[in-house]
Amino acid sequence: MTEKSCREIHQMLVDYADGQLSPSQSSEVAEHLAGCRRCSDALKALQRSLELVQVVWEDGWADAQAIHISKRVKTREIPRWAYATAAAVLAVAACWAFWHYLNRPAPQALTVAEIERRITDEGMAARLLATAELLAGKPYAEELVKSQYNYIVERYPSTEAAATAKTRIR
Repeated sequence: MTEKSCREIHQMLVDYADGQLSPSQSSEVAEHLAGCRRCSDALKALQRSLELVQVVWEDGWADAQAIHISKRVKTREIPRWAYATAAAVLAVAACWAFWHYLNRPAPQALTVAEIERRITDEGMAARLLATAELLAGKPYAEELVKSQYNYIVERYPSTEAAATAKTRIR
């Protein structure tokens, strides 16, 4: 038996939940689920979705049969196929949302180099801002201060100093 990837297992989960897989495929999926929390969580979410569809289906029929309307009021009875269609649309929507949940991109972990670069940028931007703030009160340095603020905003746009510099430019 070969080990299947999570993507292959996800494609088999609906059939697994419905009991439509062969015994060998079913045991392969069960073995994978025992060791993979992500796939196990995906199966649980799928089962909850299917249970919700069943509850909606059952509640819809119970409500439709419990309503008693007097003969004086004209009513239009909703055919059974309309309930089946609504349940099918709900099931498709739940499966579509589930599929997109499973195939969302994984968040990228920051590398040590990226963290160091961000720290360096924050420090440089803060130093430049402090220098500009010291010169801000001097009448002869007004143009230099504006250019310093603009440089901080352009060179270090995602820093706190850039946000402060933007407010000072206005």
